[in-house]
Amino acid sequence: DFADVTKAIRPFRAIHRLKETKVLYLGGGLPPFDKFTAEVKNKFGTEIKPFDHKLLVQAYEKIDPAAVKSEAEKWIKNAEQIKEPSREEILKSSRLYLAMKKVLADEKAQAITINCLGLFVQKELPAYPCLGFCRLNNIGLAGVCEADLTSTLTQLIYQHMEGVPGFVTDPVIDTSNNTVIHAHCVSATKMDGPAGPSAPYVIRSHHEDNKGASLQVKMRVGQEITMAKIASALPSAKKMPRLAATPASSLGTDIMLFSTGKIVGVPDVDRGCRTKIATKVRDARKMLEGWTHGLHRVIFYGNHLADTRRLGRLTGFEVVEEG
Repeated sequence: DFADVTKAIRPFRAIHRLKETKVLYLGGGLPPFDKFTAEVKNKFGTEIKPFDHKLLVQAYEKIDPAAVKSEAEKWIKNAEQIKEPSREEILKSSRLYLAMKKVLADEKAQAITINCLGLFVQKELPAYPCLGFCRLNNIGLAGVCEADLTSTLTQLIYQHMEGVPGFVTDPVIDTSNNTVIHAHCVSATKMDGPAGPSAPYVIRSHHEDNKGASLQVKMRVGQEITMAKIASALPSAKKMPRLAATPASSLGTDIMLFSTGKIVGVPDVDRGCRTKIATKVRDARKMLEGWTHGLHRVIFYGNHLADTRRLGRLTGFEVVEEG
């Protein structure tokens, strides 16, 4: 069956594209994680390059105001609603997107991850990158929050293998109804991939401090999803605080934490980050009691278990089902 051949090719496509991928890591005071970056280069061929956030700010200051206005108008025109942010905040976020796109092109890179919370609080970033990350993810590049290298690598693996962007989340598990609520202030609107439809969105402030601009994306109810995260198999990785996004001891490429679910709702409440999905899972209690490797997970549209197992056999990671 030719369809089976097409499916079997996807992991090989990911292997090929990962070797051609370069990530800009704007740690903003975080360690460079040299051991992990070397491991990623050795296993997948992906380059992770530390990048000074001041160079991004310099690019931001040089962006053409007319291009900024045009980009902002697209956001405003297509939004269902604009709640907290002013027009000026949307302009600043649009300018930062164009600056990120510029440095990616200059560096011949395909992904960027930024210590956005830390740098914004320290006034080292002129805006939150949430809108810009959305746009990058929509067009087939990768923008990942909180300088989270494992979530970045996870997103790149599935982006190259399945052609869909990731939604990095902070999960909340509810054992009473076997659901997991995933929330974050960054989401692509084109979760089916660059050629797919765009989900409705509301432009909001960033939830943590009610500043800047972010998105409340209304994902598709009924959609099957994959939840994944590449990680270390070291015993120390299982003893870390659960609330840390991705602590250093979790950095590794030994295992792929994996589960599936179905979106059953898009909660519209102000508790938690702006974009939320409620997912029905097979065994929420097992997931809760066995939770390791920090808080962050990455959500993708579709069930990608078969491809993940194939890729694991080819590249040398074990698939660990979480729930």
